[in-house]
Amino acid sequence: MNTYEKFRNMMDNHIVLSFKGEINSDIITMVLQIMETKLDAVSEKSSVRKKIFNVLVECMQNLYHHAEAEVEGDIHTRRAMLELFYDEDFYYILTGNYIKNVEISPLKDRIDRVNSLSKDELRQYYREILDNNIISNKGGADLGMIDMARKSGQKLDYNFTKVNDDLSFFDLKVKVDKKRDN
Repeated sequence: MNTYEKFRNMMDNHIVLSFKGEINSDIITMVLQIMETKLDAVSEKSSVRKKIFNVLVECMQNLYHHAEAEVEGDIHTRRAMLELFYDEDFYYILTGNYIKNVEISPLKDRIDRVNSLSKDELRQYYREILDNNIISNKGGADLGMIDMARKSGQKLDYNFTKVNDDLSFFDLKVKVDKKRDN
């Protein structure tokens, strides 16, 4: 595929942002600054733009705090991917990163729990975690997944692809409805 074909593919599939590379604080700052500018140019309601940006922030924080290093020889890199695209009804934020296989079951359980809760139950669960100062082994309170579900008003779509005995690739897709205020 030549450069023009790649460009047309991105235009035809409404790709607003596509990133693959090492995740660090400078990259996160840069991506969020770019997206803030791009979202200001989008002709959506400000409430939709705000939801997209808030979910994007949570996704970037998850990548930064939870992406595992991939080992190639002596090189350890925390690579990940992020893509923002849209169709007629939704914006989609897609992330992917390596995760230790031993962490899959607890993460799957957390996402499934979040996905099983109603809007009111999510709010209550969020408050419960804040009130009880529940801190995870990575230093956070695991509020990111809850916040993404609350802000998007949608279930979180995810998948794990086994890479080797130690690592899998975790992909997460969050949808933000273009037409509905949640």
